[in-house]
Amino acid sequence: MHDPWLHGSANRWMPSPQPACVYQLSVRDLLHENYKAWNIVKVQNLFSKDVAEKILETQLVSSVREDKLVWEEERNGCYSVKFGYKLAMCYIIGSDKYHVVGNWNGIWKAQAPHKARHLLWRLCRGCLPTRSRLLERCAVARDSWSAAGLSSVLHNATYQQTNAMDYIFTVCSNESSDIVGRVTMLLWRIWHNLHKLQSNNVSGTTEADLVRWEKSALDWVKCNVDVAFVSGSGRTSVGLCFRDNSGHFMAGMTQ
Repeated sequence: MHDPWLHGSANRWMPSPQPACVYQLSVRDLLHENYKAWNIVKVQNLFSKDVAEKILETQLVSSVREDKLVWEEERNGCYSVKFGYKLAMCYIIGSDKYHVVGNWNGIWKAQAPHKARHLLWRLCRGCLPTRSRLLERCAVARDSWSAAGLSSVLHNATYQQTNAMDYIFTVCSNESSDIVGRVTMLLWRIWHNLHKLQSNNVSGTTEADLVRWEKSALDWVKCNVDVAFVSGSGRTSVGLCFRDNSGHFMAGMTQ
């Protein structure tokens, strides 16, 4: 009775106090001697009613010859390092020392690629030293928010929190999953560009980074297209420009 084995019990340990006569018993001592079945009278005499019911509810499999250890967290009963690591991380993050209160579900529900949502997770966990630059300390970042049509979100008085973590959690709680997704993708792009600049020791935008028009091949005509979406109005617009391989304007259209 020293091992956790009770069926249907959260911890599977035999509750105490127990009668002194059961301390040295094993499970096989609760079975009939001649065949594999619970000795109902013996079980009911030795244990309380609720414990006896749990014991008798435990099914006995006649084909099992030897006991074996199994990892109950996995369906196949086998332990894996991957699951062990996951279990350890859940325990660590769930502890008061490492737990961060916030709208984590809002981050994972954002309509954005997983890599972008993972960036928000890292920001809110305090893993990125340059997290404040993603908001308004950097002029390039401010211009990026404006170009993405998200200036109102950046400068909303409701979101003027003291740090990036509070800012992100507040946006996730007050904006739609679409807006949160756009903000998430924008933050990922700004962070990606900043990381690339720092890795290459580049202080700013270079000529190579600028997008320039390139002429088409001989006897080909290039058509450049741009579209615009007016949020909330249901309206869209489109513009087309045709040029030959020398770059000369041929025709255009807007609608």
